[in-house]
Amino acid sequence: MFKKNPAGPHYRTQRQHSQHLQFVCRTALPVGVFVSGLWLVVFALMQNWPLVVTEGLLFAVISGGWLAARRGYISFGMLVSQIACVLFLVSFSLLFDVPNEAVPRVSHIYLLIIALAGFANYQLDPTRFQLAIILTSIAFFILFSVCPLSYDFATPLSDDIRSVTAWIHATMAAALLCGGLLLIQRKLGPDSKNARDLRTALAREQFELFFQPQVDGGGRLIGAEALLRWRHPRLGYIAPDEFIPVAERAGLMPQLGGWVLERGIETLCAWRDHPETKDLVLSINVSPDQLFQDNFVGNVISALSAASVEPHALKLELTETMFVAEVEELISKIKALEKHGIGISLDDFGTGYSSLSYLQRLPLEQLKIDRSFVRAVATERGARLARNICQMGHDLGLHILAEGIETEEQYRFMLDCGCSTFQGFYFGRPVALDVFRQRFFG
Repeated sequence: MFKKNPAGPHYRTQRQHSQHLQFVCRTALPVGVFVSGLWLVVFALMQNWPLVVTEGLLFAVISGGWLAARRGYISFGMLVSQIACVLFLVSFSLLFDVPNEAVPRVSHIYLLIIALAGFANYQLDPTRFQLAIILTSIAFFILFSVCPLSYDFATPLSDDIRSVTAWIHATMAAALLCGGLLLIQRKLGPDSKNARDLRTALAREQFELFFQPQVDGGGRLIGAEALLRWRHPRLGYIAPDEFIPVAERAGLMPQLGGWVLERGIETLCAWRDHPETKDLVLSINVSPDQLFQDNFVGNVISALSAASVEPHALKLELTETMFVAEVEELISKIKALEKHGIGISLDDFGTGYSSLSYLQRLPLEQLKIDRSFVRAVATERGARLARNICQMGHDLGLHILAEGIETEEQYRFMLDCGCSTFQGFYFGRPVALDVFRQRFFG
């Protein structure tokens, strides 16, 4: 379904979107340490000891937040630092940066930077508490911008000092704000437009399934793999390796995967009514974000039942990257699918993170040998490795599918290794459904 280009990189997952956000937050904290430390030195040179004490406390809290983030507690470190910053800026604006006709209040501009940092952290960990900090920062910024808020208990800095620091505050705050926006734009911005385009494509049914034939040892068609293509109204067909990484980072894989499953089951329903296609099996790749949805298994079973499609006509392909976390939940879901008769295939075997101990526990039906191993059988070492992989699969009682077959020599070699199913350009490229039907059934 979501096959990458053979020459392209492995797909990135939603974890990498999180890593981008973590980078932004990790960058914001040391910048906060630097700025607060700089002002601590300035206030010490001014010999304003109340400010030195409060700025010193702020410096200590942000430094602690930075240390917490470096140990993995990024959201916590950001939250603590933001709270300290908001408290300091509000008190500083009320007590020391009191506006008059000569010099305006400017220190409250930093509140916009706190709100921006909070936005990045909210994308990483969307809690109500973080949202409250963002709204509080913006509310105080507006309040200080439109109201003088001058009180008798304030001990404002002299106009001579404020006239200088006002320029420094405004310049530094503007630089930090622009830097933060550029950082977020660089790390997250390009995806936002692409993600909007993908959502539009889903709403307007701009996607299409292509089908690549799968054959047995005698070259007889036994099924196909459904591969997703984006039929862009201006750019034409777009391959998955160009839009799947964006979909994964944007959290759109469950919607895309649901669309593919729905169309795939519709295809199986149509194949069921024709003698030449009723026994074909359709393979569909499932993403981690899709599989780990709470209602995934129930939705698949319900869709098959509603279309009166036999479960054994559907084969779900899982990638080895799913083994990096939540293994017990993964095993539970696979067993539930297998119990209903749905075949499970382990895709791109040998390129991921699967453990042999997990392979023993999983009710798999098939291993798909990655094309990189098939391509390497021309060398002695590659041929030996391919044979060993096939032998291991046979020892586990699994059917072996060799993908990426492009030549007669590769086909013969993998057949000799005991592979029972084959897929690749040698047997046919992925094509639209009507072309697939015409090519194989006239």
